Amino acid sequence: MLPRRIGMHILSVSVAGLLLGSTAFAQSQQDKTFVKTAMEVNLGEMQLGQLAAKKGASEGVRKFGERTVVDHTRLEKEIKPVAEKIGVALPTELASDDQVLLTKLEGASGAEFDDTYIRAMVEGHREAVQLYKTEEAHGQDAAVKSAATDGEQVIAEHLRLAEHLQSTMAKN
Repeated sequence: MLPRRIGMHILSVSVAGLLLGSTAFAQSQQDKTFVKTAMEVNLGEMQLGQLAAKKGASEGVRKFGERTVVDHTRLEKEIKPVAEKIGVALPTELASDDQVLLTKLEGASGAEFDDTYIRAMVEGHREAVQLYKTEEAHGQDAAVKSAATDGEQVIAEHLRLAEHLQSTMAKN
């Protein structure tokens, strides 16, 4: 869940709206881009969380991984009907940046694994909170905005937990 992907999606929606000069298109595209990105994030978080639950050196990292799997699975179930309604296909594979992170984590162990994973979670969740807030502020579809509001609360809690873990790990 690296920030580059999220930032690029936000930028592409803004540019598309400006180029076409159509507020309605940009707003509709905003909703679709948000849903697509949110589903990609969910898929990545589920797979990365599963790995952290198995390979985390600390109990805190393992529990955080387990929690992200549970929460992002629930978020995925909630957004899937919304995606179908607006014509967004479910992702079938990890985004390239998530695959790179997953590969890096598969080769790491111990404190290196925990540090790499938690740093990525803090950075990614910071960006994801902004993605969700942008949808809440600028989305047009009521169901998509509702999913963003519900999801933003979960993502913000993950960010708080990841930051706490990061600060705890820095003290050790």
